[in-house]
Amino acid sequence: MAACSIANVKVVDGKDRCRVDEDFVFEVTLDVAEPLKEDLVFQCVYITHGSGDEVELESIDVGDGPGLRQGFLKFNFESAPPSKEDREASGRPLELAGLYLSASYGGKEFCRVGYYVRYEYDDPELQENPPEMVDWNRVHRVLSAPRVTKFVIPWDAMEDLLDLILHRHRSVRGHPGC
Repeated sequence: MAACSIANVKVVDGKDRCRVDEDFVFEVTLDVAEPLKEDLVFQCVYITHGSGDEVELESIDVGDGPGLRQGFLKFNFESAPPSKEDREASGRPLELAGLYLSASYGGKEFCRVGYYVRYEYDDPELQENPPEMVDWNRVHRVLSAPRVTKFVIPWDAMEDLLDLILHRHRSVRGHPGC
């Protein structure tokens, strides 16, 4: 069982469809099943279409500095949007892109919440017949439903158990008569 998991992530205040220059705001709920010795690290990463280049938009530490108490914790994770240069990096700026929130503990990622990012004009006519040059003032960013991927990592209790086993193994190996 994971010592910590993401119980819920939701996009705040209709930010799943908004202007491209508005910040991303996510309400994150954590379920901390056992106290942790270190803080968690959350990152917001944008993935450009085609090239797959990843751009870290924001990174924060979450915890009591250091560590995290057992129980539920709710917080807002706010990130600046990708720059115009990042949106246009693929050469096809209105194509599908990606965004994910990454949660790590002890330098190991344990959960990723990903979204597809579409760019749409606010006018159906412009959407059907887009101008040659993108008019970013008329474009909205639309996030898909989230996709969650979980990874198994060693948590504090597991690492403490491994240390105990290795310590006993060394003690037994060093015992005369073995």
